[in-house]
Amino acid sequence: MTLTPSTKGSFLAGVGLWLMFWASVWKADDIAEAMRIERWFNSTRCIRWIGQHKSTTLLGTELVNYGTRGLDPLGVSFSLGGTLVNAVFIYLLLPCLESLLRRRGTANATLE
Repeated sequence: MTLTPSTKGSFLAGVGLWLMFWASVWKADDIAEAMRIERWFNSTRCIRWIGQHKSTTLLGTELVNYGTRGLDPLGVSFSLGGTLVNAVFIYLLLPCLESLLRRRGTANATLE
């Protein structure tokens, strides 16, 4: 596979989109408060579910990636960028954050 500027840009766009998604998960409580739906949505509960269902979360994000972008070369490079970010967040960042918060004795698993 030749790395053209288009494929590099598509890869970086996938990375950027999924970084924004994970940032919105961290700030979901603020978004829910602004929309007055904090009674129904809690980011701590969402993050806890993701931590308990890692493979399901990764499969769901892959379904969204390939379902919306397709299998053309630029869509695949976009999805690869998203896959990289999702795997890092689901399998590395969330467990490290959970263990750090557990050592501190903090029950809330959100970043302020």
